Amino acid sequence: MKKQLLIAAVAASMTSVAMADVSISGAATANINTVSGSDTTYASDIDLKIVGKSGETSATVDLEFKTTGEGTVTTVDNADAGAAAVAGSTSNFVKNAYITTNIGGANIKIGDWYGSDSLLGNGGNDNTEQLSIDYTMNGVKVQYEDQSGADSVTVSGTVGGVAISHEMFDTKTDTKVSGSAAGVSMTYRNVDSDTDTLDATSIEASTTVSGITLGYAKVDANASHTSDAFFGETSFTDATGYSVSTALAGNKVTFKAMDMDGADTNKVIISRPLAGGTFEATFADPAAGNSSTDLELKVKF
Repeated sequence: MKKQLLIAAVAASMTSVAMADVSISGAATANINTVSGSDTTYASDIDLKIVGKSGETSATVDLEFKTTGEGTVTTVDNADAGAAAVAGSTSNFVKNAYITTNIGGANIKIGDWYGSDSLLGNGGNDNTEQLSIDYTMNGVKVQYEDQSGADSVTVSGTVGGVAISHEMFDTKTDTKVSGSAAGVSMTYRNVDSDTDTLDATSIEASTTVSGITLGYAKVDANASHTSDAFFGETSFTDATGYSVSTALAGNKVTFKAMDMDGADTNKVIISRPLAGGTFEATFADPAAGNSSTDLELKVKF
């Protein structure tokens, strides 16, 4: 009996050691969306992230499972979430798969990963191998990136509390400046391309006064693009938006007034923390189109 207990204890300790450098985390959302004049649709999005680490090297795999509507089921591997999530479908795909390490103070990342959402872009993945190498010296970071042959060099740092980033491609530059002054946080971005139709500028600012947060966002682009930030996941050329947000009876209530390519849209967003998650209700009333209600339950683990 003692031998069996000893063996069980050793096995348990070995399992603990083997799993010590592997972590699993994720997030999930479930949506109920109703648009006036249309049927109610249901959707879920489950994201599972697995990270294995050994010393300075780690490997990350990010899996996403999305369902929209009901009816025909389609399974898509390694697909862009935007392209896969069509009405009445199920899509399962690898969202990120990459390895990171550090050699001589240089951070190296290679694999396949999503970009970030912003006023000028919707983070996506074209399923091609990417490479990123960066090195920081005296507070200045120099980063080299190569994605599908479109390589760039970025120089970034902080000067007097203002973060500055300047990315240089063969055919364009992407400059970002962000900081705070007198209680106002502001971010400016400018994309200057050799092709004038691809030029774009964005500004976002916010401040809090007496518990009320005021926000402003402005996009001026020469061509239509997909954004996924202040204005939601949508496409436009020029847009201006204002927001007011405050806490009310345990809820966070936000009102947004937006003008996208001359079309006005008002939104009311109410979010409330729950045990282990967050509930969010969004009511949209566009001047041109049907009003909609979206109920969303979010959870992270």
